[in-house]
Amino acid sequence: MRTGRPALAASPAWRAALAACCAVLALSACGSSDKDAAAPQDHSVKPSDPPLVQGPPPPVGTAPRLADMSGQRLPVEEFLLQPGQSAKIQAVRKALVVRCLKAQGIDFAFPAPTGPASADSGRTQSEMRYVTPPDVAAKFGYHNPDGQVQPSPPPAMPERTEKALFGKDGRGGCFADVDADLAARGMVVQDSELVVGINVDNMARSMQDERMKAAFAAWSACMKAKGHAYATPMDASGDPRWSQAPAASPEEIATAVAHTACMTENNVVGIWFTVESAYEKREIDAHAAELAAYKAAVDNTLRYADSVLAGA
Repeated sequence: MRTGRPALAASPAWRAALAACCAVLALSACGSSDKDAAAPQDHSVKPSDPPLVQGPPPPVGTAPRLADMSGQRLPVEEFLLQPGQSAKIQAVRKALVVRCLKAQGIDFAFPAPTGPASADSGRTQSEMRYVTPPDVAAKFGYHNPDGQVQPSPPPAMPERTEKALFGKDGRGGCFADVDADLAARGMVVQDSELVVGINVDNMARSMQDERMKAAFAAWSACMKAKGHAYATPMDASGDPRWSQAPAASPEEIATAVAHTACMTENNVVGIWFTVESAYEKREIDAHAAELAAYKAAVDNTLRYADSVLAGA
């Protein structure tokens, strides 16, 4: 399994999108504190641990001029589960768990899901990448415009229900039975490791590309001229001063506004989109068979979810 991926941190909107995506993948809180979120097992189609394609940096064409990623889609977007798809897959998983409990004479309902509004914004993951829109930066700085959603504490649960859900000592139970059945049917419950790798690892790789380093240097010079000393956009958005306050200070807002302006002036988004797309395309071509199988599995899972939910 891949470990130690860096934060995807040029944009608070992108960080919010990633958090929303992760929130969709976990079931709503239930049970005791050490079991309050039963994360799905990854039964998706994937190789064991595909290495990144090696070789010289891929060639790129002329970068389009982009102030942000509105209307743009990175190549990997075709294979990423969108929020609505993830919600449907997790809804059928919950329905099957409830059905499993009912067969044991236990009535149970999951709490209503909570999460940031960006999960339902209709924007793709690509559109929330690289940079915060100027109007958001002017109001929220680098802070998440959706705020920090605090989930309600899980309701008390009878011991019998908890054991039926999680089994003994966290092993077995309806969660495990449902996931095992989905796996046997070749169903997908979350983005495959291969797709996540293409999405995350190639963003990290693009940041080390000399073409991106040049774009970041131009952005840094622009920021310095505006009174802000940062080497890269990630340094600015990750400044620890911002995370120490519950809301954006005037200094943070001024920095974020300059940040977005310098991104536009130097076409950092257009260059980044072009460079990262080239890395992704190379990876997608190298894993075409696995990705085709995974995409077919997603389609089968969504059809299965429709059939189960229609009878729920």
